[in-house]
Amino acid sequence: MWSICFGCGDKYSDGETLASSNEKFAQYLLKMLEVYFNYHHDAYSTKVVYLHDPTAMLAAINPSLITYVEGAIRVQTNGITRGLTLLYNKQKRFAEITEWSDQPSVNVAVTVDTPTALKLVMERLME
Repeated sequence: MWSICFGCGDKYSDGETLASSNEKFAQYLLKMLEVYFNYHHDAYSTKVVYLHDPTAMLAAINPSLITYVEGAIRVQTNGITRGLTLLYNKQKRFAEITEWSDQPSVNVAVTVDTPTALKLVMERLME
């Protein structure tokens, strides 16, 4: 399943905005993010930091920034797909009992309002 955080990435240009700030926290964060920027550049050929934790916080503070679907979740625990998260949105009805039967439903975030989320994060960092 595609992480919504891959849709909410802080571009390197935002790092340059942090660098221009005189705020102590922004400067501290910039030093930490440089390692993360470099990792994503080496691993994915991009200069982006995915905002997992800030996106989760924004979802708690302002749920309207996130689009959710209801469904059951399973996480693969072995084999080549170990760690893969699967969502069954319960739109397909099975004639027989399956491993999805009787699984509880949860709300799963699938999209984020990236421009607004990035604006809120950057505003907070620059204060």
